[in-house]
Amino acid sequence: MNFIFLLIAIFGFIITVLLLLKKNVNKLPQQFLALFYFIYSIYALQTFIVTDGLLAQFRWFYFWPLLLYSIITIPVYFYFKTIMEDKFKWKWQYLLLFVPFILSLIDLVIVFSKPATDYNQIIDKAIAFPELRFNAHYGVLRLNEHYSLRHLWLLVYLLSLGSVLKRFLALNQKDQLKVKLNRWLLLFYTALILMAVITLFFGIERLLGSNILYVTAKSLHSLQIILFLVLLVISIVPLYFPSILYGFPKNQFVVSSTTSNNSALSEQLYGLDNQELNNTLIQLEKQEVFLKQGFNLQACAELLQVPPYHAAYFFYQTKGVSFTTYRNKIRVNKAKQLIDTGFLKSNDQNALISACGFNNNSDFIKTFERISGYSLEAYKAK
Repeated sequence: MNFIFLLIAIFGFIITVLLLLKKNVNKLPQQFLALFYFIYSIYALQTFIVTDGLLAQFRWFYFWPLLLYSIITIPVYFYFKTIMEDKFKWKWQYLLLFVPFILSLIDLVIVFSKPATDYNQIIDKAIAFPELRFNAHYGVLRLNEHYSLRHLWLLVYLLSLGSVLKRFLALNQKDQLKVKLNRWLLLFYTALILMAVITLFFGIERLLGSNILYVTAKSLHSLQIILFLVLLVISIVPLYFPSILYGFPKNQFVVSSTTSNNSALSEQLYGLDNQELNNTLIQLEKQEVFLKQGFNLQACAELLQVPPYHAAYFFYQTKGVSFTTYRNKIRVNKAKQLIDTGFLKSNDQNALISACGFNNNSDFIKTFERISGYSLEAYKAK
């Protein structure tokens, strides 16, 4: 089963890179999630190295990750907070999140302040008896106590988010994009809870002994399989929710054109970087890509580097209209400009239709009249 940890590490690193490379997004929750997956991947990779008997070749890859593992609660907790509250504001109470990190830092200093022989002895025992490595005493705590403490911290802080998460899931349940967000958060939250509970159980079992907990070898094996599956789900499931790589609008709603000038609309947009998207949109308009035939929401989303449904919300919430209406306004304005400058004196109407990106005469005439308020013939006469 050791190869599963290698798979988990590979998927985790891939997701970390994807989260960090995405543009046009609210980067803070993405960075919190990326940090979690980076720590998660390092842990999976180190577990594979130790349990597969490779530690002798990677002796340096043993002590220093302890500091990383001790902060795993922090990015998880802050990710959920920023997603659900639409902001992040530091509070002094958050210092309690760093208790496992402080203890790990103290023990790491103690270990490296001792003679090198002590350091090598701990690693040699981990190489010879991987299953007993958790008994190693670092200074203040044993490795198993560090292991149990960080998963206890993760479990406690996840449970503290339960009521807030429940209220958040109840919002905008009819919205398709919010439903996807709900599914991702609920699945991710549940998987993290299971991971914390099972790993904490193993930590307590090692502290007390399986005879005290009355757990059979068969039950332990079943729990290990469940843990492997949970870890694998956490590493793979984001690939089935590509939307999380971009974030989500928090308060999604369809905006009528009468509210297009409402400055509050920009405050409703969550997950996407409104300024970056607007800058990109300005460049697209200058390049006249909206005048290309067949230019649809999918093509526009690719140029904006966001999913189509995010692009749709961006137009509704910042422009007050759908993508189609926005595109057609640009095309009609272009048609009016060409007519005003005498384009039809040397070209026929089909050339005008093609230059403005319309597919046929009927579509052009109907759209022109609906948006400009004039029939084509009336505008040409005017």
